[in-house]
Amino acid sequence: MNPYFKAALFLIRLIAAGFAIFGITLLCGDVFLMLSHKPVSSTGTLALKALPIVIGLVLFLKSYALAKHLTKDFEE
Repeated sequence: MNPYFKAALFLIRLIAAGFAIFGITLLCGDVFLMLSHKPVSSTGTLALKALPIVIGLVLFLKSYALAKHLTKDFEE
């Protein structure tokens, strides 16, 4: 396996994990509000806060193809 491919795959998956963690921390406050029976944000706001989780998941699922596309010029 090409070392450039491995590095690109690692970096893409690291960015995907960052998106997912960021989205989870955005939603944690609303989850705690729901658990304490306080009013939470509107549905649109919750959907926007969940968007980084979706981006991270899609990026993680497409990471292999994206890394292969980015490193196709570095083939040995």
